[in-house]
Amino acid sequence: MRVFALVGPSGTGKSHRAISLAAELHCQIIIDDGLLIEDNRILIGTSAKRAPTRIGAIKTALFHEPGHRLAAREILNTRFPQNILILGTSEGMVKRIAQNLGLPLPERIVQINEIASTKEIRKARYNRTQLARHVVPASTLEVRKTLGGSLIDPVKVFFRQKGERRTWTEQSVVRPTFTSLGSLSISSPAVIKGVTHHLLKLPGIANVGKLTISRKEDGIVLNVVVSVVYGYHLPTIGREIQQRLYHLLDNNIGVSVLAINVYIEKLVFKST
Repeated sequence: MRVFALVGPSGTGKSHRAISLAAELHCQIIIDDGLLIEDNRILIGTSAKRAPTRIGAIKTALFHEPGHRLAAREILNTRFPQNILILGTSEGMVKRIAQNLGLPLPERIVQINEIASTKEIRKARYNRTQLARHVVPASTLEVRKTLGGSLIDPVKVFFRQKGERRTWTEQSVVRPTFTSLGSLSISSPAVIKGVTHHLLKLPGIANVGKLTISRKEDGIVLNVVVSVVYGYHLPTIGREIQQRLYHLLDNNIGVSVLAINVYIEKLVFKST
């Protein structure tokens, strides 16, 4: 078994480039943030992106907890991968992960600036520090199983393996429970006031009725009751409400949105 590593400071785009580097080095398994990933599938693990604190995230990424560490070791013992790629913020971290999982120390450590330009690293840092956007090198379906409402967006990326044509694969952008933006707390009345103001500017909305917010472990569920001007296509306006509010709450404010339920209470004839 051969072990390789990709190292760089937090938020420099390691996870985004993990799949292409793994393909180049012929690595069957990627170890990233406490997850074991094979062919875009999460084999096992608890993502550090679900940890409520920075210390908890570090412990998860290092496979510090005995149960987490044992489960990962069992998977590796049954899969028998020839090559493995470990991601970490320092050489010491990737060596610690290898030791905790009973793996050989990395024979080659790739620094992020070897495979990413200064401009690309700067963009990755902006997405991490300003938008709290993290990439998981796994498909949306796999990420939903472990990160729930933290999912922001799936993205398609392509890479070229040596001697082969370009290959498309899916990665997922998530907003972790604990982010570098710190703890964000927004009162329900403030959210309701902002949503009402936003909806009343939408063409076709005659009135905004009852708004309720249900807080869940992974985010919020918003229920919206509206009156619509007669003549507007109801399914279209319903989707527009969902898209507008999702963009407002999740992308702009940073609130993790699990669902937006739209109820059209009545139709209103526009006065002439």
